[in-house]
Amino acid sequence: MLEQLSGELLHYPKLSLYAFHLCHDMALAEGERVKDADLLWQRFEELGESLDILALKTCRQWLNIPEHQTTIAFRELLSEELDRCLSFHFPEVEGKSDTPRRNGELYAVQLHDTYVADLTFRYPGMVPVAELTHLNPEGMLLPDRICASIGQTLVLFAKPVLAEESPSPDTLRQLADRCLQALLTNAPPLVLPSYRAEGKLLGSPIFEYDNDAENPAQSCHILIWLDCHPNTTHLEASGDYYHPLMDLLCYRSKIRFSYHQARTRYRDCRQLYTDLETLMKALPTLPEDTAEKLTALQEALLKINPLAFSYASHIRDIEDQRTTIITNLKNYTTKLEELTNIAGEQELSFLQAFSYECRSKLLGQIHTDLNYLRPGNALFGHCIATMRGIVEVEQAKMNHNQQEANQDLQDHIQAVGVGIAAGAIVASTSGLMFQPWEWKGEKVEFSFPLPLLAFLIALLFSAACSVGAWYWAKEGIKQGRFPFRDVKERQSKKPKR
Repeated sequence: MLEQLSGELLHYPKLSLYAFHLCHDMALAEGERVKDADLLWQRFEELGESLDILALKTCRQWLNIPEHQTTIAFRELLSEELDRCLSFHFPEVEGKSDTPRRNGELYAVQLHDTYVADLTFRYPGMVPVAELTHLNPEGMLLPDRICASIGQTLVLFAKPVLAEESPSPDTLRQLADRCLQALLTNAPPLVLPSYRAEGKLLGSPIFEYDNDAENPAQSCHILIWLDCHPNTTHLEASGDYYHPLMDLLCYRSKIRFSYHQARTRYRDCRQLYTDLETLMKALPTLPEDTAEKLTALQEALLKINPLAFSYASHIRDIEDQRTTIITNLKNYTTKLEELTNIAGEQELSFLQAFSYECRSKLLGQIHTDLNYLRPGNALFGHCIATMRGIVEVEQAKMNHNQQEANQDLQDHIQAVGVGIAAGAIVASTSGLMFQPWEWKGEKVEFSFPLPLLAFLIALLFSAACSVGAWYWAKEGIKQGRFPFRDVKERQSKKPKR
């Protein structure tokens, strides 16, 4: 019977969910948490409700989280009454009294600006590989159900029952694949990870699986750790590896999260650049009318200024995410060295490979993205400066034309005033026309029609004087305001020799 089940039984398997959720943001005030900081604990309570685990569905009452809490390097969050670890049992399954009863515990800390939760489900005895499905009931520990903002990693630790004392790497790899298959029985196809690498931790083989999703909400990172070395059980129980491994996985998730944020901002910038291109293509088609051109340019500036600001702020965000990746990569390297130096045989090249990938691929991609985006930032500035320059020129032209029109009107008013005054002076003398005329010293008396004729003559003469005075005044005002214009016009009309 044992030979038939060889490689299919596991001693004391436990599945640990390491979930990482952002609780503070540098853009917020000191001590202020992000809006969804409690979402991770809410998900755990919903999980406890679904599994009918009282301790889990009331876990928030045991958390010591101040309302206003600053970023700290390390802080355990669960009450000391629980010895900083919330333990619980699964309810018995009806009709399956022979199935080993599951239990578990929740451990939570704050690491800098991140909540880190270790939710572990375990079997206290020996179970078939197929029973691992119940350590991830209905896929409830997968990323789409937990929704940890920064990401998560599932770690399965189990001691396999093997017929061979020294099983081959292929045999262990096949067992790890079957364990993975059992854990992901209810997982959607898009989430399924594939084999990436393997190594040794505390002397026993550990296998890495990942689906390489950029978005943390879709990333499924799983480690299958098979206890196959005599010293592994003791070293694992001592817990020296625990915090370095948890911290390392946290920094790994933060790097992935920052890269996702940077790529998201890059795509946003590309869309803004497309909008800018559309606005720039409209510049050659501006209307000829000055007023309409100014209106179109003002509308375009109102659109492009917010776009330029968003574009620049997105580039700033990408720079910040690059800095975050560099910082967390240093922390990752430190924890990897610490993990490598603990007691036991370690072969963690697969974890070291992530740091190489981070430097060559992630940071390299962000560097390339910034090289593409920075010219666009300058182009936004040139486009805005060009539009403002056109607006200033057109506005000056409009103001000049308006000023000339107003001055011409004033000149006309002044000339008309002079003409009216001159006409009034002449008209005031028209009464003399009715006086008797003297011709060659003789007194001439006109009859009734002749004085009327004299009045008409005086009236016409007055009007002529008014028109003449108006014209003279208008030309005089013009010559006084533009003394050199007519000279230039006359010079330009001279025939060339």
